[in-house]
Amino acid sequence: MKPIAAGLFLVVSLTAVGAETFDARVQRAKGLEETPLGQAYQDSMWPLLQPFVASLVKKCISEDGKADLTSFVWVGTLTLKGNLNAIQVQPMTQMSRCFSRGMEHAPFPKPPKELARDGMPITLNMRLHPMDYQL
Repeated sequence: MKPIAAGLFLVVSLTAVGAETFDARVQRAKGLEETPLGQAYQDSMWPLLQPFVASLVKKCISEDGKADLTSFVWVGTLTLKGNLNAIQVQPMTQMSRCFSRGMEHAPFPKPPKELARDGMPITLNMRLHPMDYQL
């Protein structure tokens, strides 16, 4: 009976992680950013990520001359190796979809094991302004 109960608990736990809402993932990512380890990771991440994000935004805008520059929130989960999965974005626009596709190739450093053991959510609040990205 105990092996069945343990197996059921594992299935329920995995289902709960997979069922985490977009908003819950964003909030969890923001909470991790506020920890000392999260802040240290952010400090190492931004010098690598900022030029990539700026280039990606310009690329997405150039692909769509009338790009919808509505602000959007992006969230993904980093693995222990620094790979992304479970990428989501809200609201969905041509711009946010292009951005999400490009972020699959972003140069994230490996996150701390303590934060990424079960996957580390990371979020970006994108507020775009046309004058910032003139081509």
